[in-house]
Amino acid sequence: MRAHRSRPRTADLFAGANAPALPAPTLVPGPPQPQVARAAAPRQLWYAALFPSLGDDEQAAMALPRLAHQAQRFTSFVSIEAPNALLLELRGSVRLFGSAQRLHADIDACWRELAVPAHSAIAPATLAALWFARSGQRILLEDPSLLAGSLARLPIACTTWDADRLQTLRSMGVASIGELLRLPRAGLARRFGPAALLDLDIALGRSSAPRRSFVPRERFRERCDFDAEIEHAAYLEQALEPVLERCAAFLRMRQAGIQGVELRLRHRSAPTTRLRLGLASVTSEYRRLRDVLAQRLLGLELAAPVRAIEVISGRLQPLSAASLGVFAGQGGAQARDTAVQLVERLRARLGVRAVYGVSAICEHRPEAAWRRVHALQLAAATLCESPAGTLLPRPLWLLDTPMPLPPADGIAEQGPERIESGWWDGRGVARDYYVMRQSHGAKWWIFQERHSKRWYLHGVFA
Repeated sequence: MRAHRSRPRTADLFAGANAPALPAPTLVPGPPQPQVARAAAPRQLWYAALFPSLGDDEQAAMALPRLAHQAQRFTSFVSIEAPNALLLELRGSVRLFGSAQRLHADIDACWRELAVPAHSAIAPATLAALWFARSGQRILLEDPSLLAGSLARLPIACTTWDADRLQTLRSMGVASIGELLRLPRAGLARRFGPAALLDLDIALGRSSAPRRSFVPRERFRERCDFDAEIEHAAYLEQALEPVLERCAAFLRMRQAGIQGVELRLRHRSAPTTRLRLGLASVTSEYRRLRDVLAQRLLGLELAAPVRAIEVISGRLQPLSAASLGVFAGQGGAQARDTAVQLVERLRARLGVRAVYGVSAICEHRPEAAWRRVHALQLAAATLCESPAGTLLPRPLWLLDTPMPLPPADGIAEQGPERIESGWWDGRGVARDYYVMRQSHGAKWWIFQERHSKRWYLHGVFA
């Protein structure tokens, strides 16, 4: 009898039983090739944490960055997985912490300290770790060859696919990942699209899935506890000076500035007092930070004695450098700094919303030709382009609502200027404006409605 050598065949996990076998490759002798040593790519190890209590999207959007910041104690790569999960790459941290078991326990202990319930799992693939965490099983799997067998026991709901796709699979009798893996690959792609196959390949470690690393916002934050409670706001300024100096040094090292600072005063029994200090422009100068703080604390009545303070800066912004002249103290940049400090002092005393600038808008109706701006603008205001001599002078004091007047009895110095606009938005006006000098010397800006013939006072000149 003649012996036959069996041909090797490679089986596909998703191939059907009736799929045609591929012919064996024909080996063609050739010159020997040099052997090149290739370094094996380092295998990744992913930790997934699912937080079931973060159900609301808005709540999760606020809490996940804070949790990711805490997770960076264990690894430099943390990814936020919406809506309520985190992914941590641990391969580089295993040796530092001793073992994957020790690292897993330390991260879980961090969530318990923060009083945030979490389901966690470790696996060599991103989606595998997420699917294990969603199933509620605390699994630590480091061997990629065991992924398929471990995933096979999970329900298909762990994939978080859309409800229609899951319902279709259940109607086909597929309830677990293992039953899903036994389906023909070509048929699965035709029925559910290539995205489903890609998810399975990522979960099995066959395909990579890049993740976006979480980058926290850099801020200055420091807390200072007092040996004795402070009962008067006047003493807070002296206690805060060292903290503000360190904040200014922190900003100088990064060539950055801030435009806001939050001061938290912590009491023994009363709720925390929060003071928000706004700056007129981006700065890193200790002097300006101290001046704004001094103005804000001036006249402040403490609800209770202060036992600790905390300074939190706003987000860091790049500084815009300005060249100083030889005589900078006589105008120039020094004058601009004086104006900035004046605005900051007024805002610290009266409130940020009470001090604002005015920006012109290209609009003919006077009440709609300006808007409030809270960003400081020291540049000279420019009017909209118009032919010379067609505009009357505008008063600085414009009434919020025009005030009815009896028939005009003063002397019209200038006018009329006809303004007819706004018909397209339902607030149309048709007015004839005059600059009127009254008998007692006041100078008014009045207009007459063209349709009703009534007179109104709209502004007063200084």
